Amino acid sequence: MPIRARLSQERSRERRDALLDAAIELFAESGTRGVTHRAVAARAGLPTASTTYYFSSIDELVREALLRHLENWITELEGLTTAAESIGTVPPDPVDLIAQILAARPTELVTTQLSILLAAARDPQLRPTMIRMLESLEDVAASLLTRLGARHPERIATSAIALVAGHALDRLSERHTTQEEATILFRTLRSLIVADLLDKDERTSILGRLGANAAAG
Repeated sequence: MPIRARLSQERSRERRDALLDAAIELFAESGTRGVTHRAVAARAGLPTASTTYYFSSIDELVREALLRHLENWITELEGLTTAAESIGTVPPDPVDLIAQILAARPTELVTTQLSILLAAARDPQLRPTMIRMLESLEDVAASLLTRLGARHPERIATSAIALVAGHALDRLSERHTTQEEATILFRTLRSLIVADLLDKDERTSILGRLGANAAAG
């Protein structure tokens, strides 16, 4: 391919990526209503006609932006799974480790990711990719749960992800400090692991005592 054609192709790809990045930013700020041809082009620093040149409609632009973000997220999660599997032992203070992870994920990022997941869940074309992303997230959870001593990490990974998702919603309220959030999350994850370590008879006995205590008032 001639150098001029290759440079033109690269410039075209960069502009398209800039529009997708701009669309994600605007979507995170104000949902689909904020993603207009004019707003996306202005955020990307490109002429207004750029969006219609690269995308047939604003719906296509939003869908491709969300899909690209989910695919990037899957790649990131696969890397985290590899990193988690390389951990030899549990850190001396798991709460501090969780606090560091939370601190590295500002609330703005959490807001963006929750918005994208909700939008993907409502779109049949995006739902399969969202499911793959959740499965990748479960793989990360299973690896970490293994290091924390879970006997059946894959079995409780789904519950752990549901817990983390609920925690993300609570985190947006900013009613707790990062250290308090880490402590709450660790204690709840620990409870899941402890419950998993119990055999069926032990769980039945504990649940029976809880029921008796509740009935007694």
